[in-house]
Amino acid sequence: MAERDEPAVVIERRGGGAGSGIALFLLGAAVGAGLALLWAPQSGDETRAQIRRGARRLKRKARDLADSGRDLVDDLQRQGKSAARDARSALEERLARHREAVDGEDDGV
Repeated sequence: MAERDEPAVVIERRGGGAGSGIALFLLGAAVGAGLALLWAPQSGDETRAQIRRGARRLKRKARDLADSGRDLVDDLQRQGKSAARDARSALEERLARHREAVDGEDDGV
């Protein structure tokens, strides 16, 4: 069987955006908290209380991050809609000028 001399396409994904950075941070925080608990010289009740406090803090931080992300998405959506409206207006204006020019040429024929 002969080899193909066709170019190969390689797709690389670089960086996962803000979402993957947040996910990695949260994963690191959870792993770090777990390791700290393994070596903590305290009773089970104290450890469970510490886990509850940590979970509440993590929940608040996650909620805050989600809220700020939602605000960012809403802002980007507003900007996108505004840009689309501006582009449409500019296009309609150019189309009207073009129609006027074409009508003017027809009148002169």
